[in-house]
Amino acid sequence: MTTDTMLQATDLTKEYLSTDPPTQVINGVDLQVRTGEFLAVMGASGSGKSTLLYTISGMDRPTGGRVHLGGQDLTALGEADASRLRLTMMGFVFQQAYFLRNLSIRDNILLPALKATPGQKKQVLARVDALMERFGLARLAARAITEVSGGQLQRASICRALVCEPEIVFADEPTGSLNSQMTGEVMDALTEVHTDGRTLVMVTHDPACAARADRVVYLRDGQLVDSRELGTWTEADADRRTGELLDWLRPLGF
Repeated sequence: MTTDTMLQATDLTKEYLSTDPPTQVINGVDLQVRTGEFLAVMGASGSGKSTLLYTISGMDRPTGGRVHLGGQDLTALGEADASRLRLTMMGFVFQQAYFLRNLSIRDNILLPALKATPGQKKQVLARVDALMERFGLARLAARAITEVSGGQLQRASICRALVCEPEIVFADEPTGSLNSQMTGEVMDALTEVHTDGRTLVMVTHDPACAARADRVVYLRDGQLVDSRELGTWTEADADRRTGELLDWLRPLGF
């Protein structure tokens, strides 16, 4: 890995042996993510997008190949060390928030940071409150998760992903269950995360969301078949970038 590489996957495979015959979901993927890059992963349903994200983040073990993250061989770590790395170096945003229903929005955001740094409660509380203020959630701090909109809940998920100050954020279909207005809110928040200089890897089926990325890779049947550099996103270029991305995606079978 070079100093400008945050993540590198080499000859990555993922096979599920519980099926007969075994199912090959990821097949020989080589992927490099640059430090500070916003990378979008696209592909048809069943192409292995989410499995790839879980595998490169250490949430799931690959069948073969290696993943290096920030200079560490993630695939060589034991479960306890891998879990600690995910907690302190990575942030996660999923299609569903997976918040605890008995905790307030603020306490759900707070929980992972208290686990990561139990002796720094005062600093962690200040960080949580600053994040909620930044993403327009301060007035909702005491609300239950059933008392906010889907877009607000996803912005809370972004706060939770950032609370441990990770170097890389993984997002799996973060707008998949949202309407267009809420999608815009969440993508504005994720774009801001990237603008801060954090590395961001996002799986999405939405070309308008993918058009915000610096680069898009396309997955088909567990293999990366193409990639496209998009450069820096600006709101003024949003429609043009989405149109050009769709022109690129159609011949790939999207």
